[in-house]
Amino acid sequence: MKQFILILALCVGGINHCCSQNRDTVKSNKENAPHPYFIISAGIEINAFFNDKPVSVSTISEFNDYVQGNAKSLKDSWVVVSGKPNTGTFNEVLKTLSRYRIKHVSKNIIKD
Repeated sequence: MKQFILILALCVGGINHCCSQNRDTVKSNKENAPHPYFIISAGIEINAFFNDKPVSVSTISEFNDYVQGNAKSLKDSWVVVSGKPNTGTFNEVLKTLSRYRIKHVSKNIIKD
């Protein structure tokens, strides 16, 4: 009987030790990876920069063409739109970005 209890205790202890050594299944955090930025100043004219390089668009039609042509690279970029709502091209720029389902859009509203 003593041998049975000893073997049972060793088996339970071994199983308990083995099961507690599982790997952590949490995915690694990728927030430290560099992201491309698309910075837009929407006023009467549009001034835009993609990865610190100026984009030659000044009207909403040129901006629509640019976003349509580069939608794949812009989907994963971080977009910052600055300007005043309901004035200039601010609303049209936001409509264009939402039409092409650009993620990570933040608004920087300028006050007088």
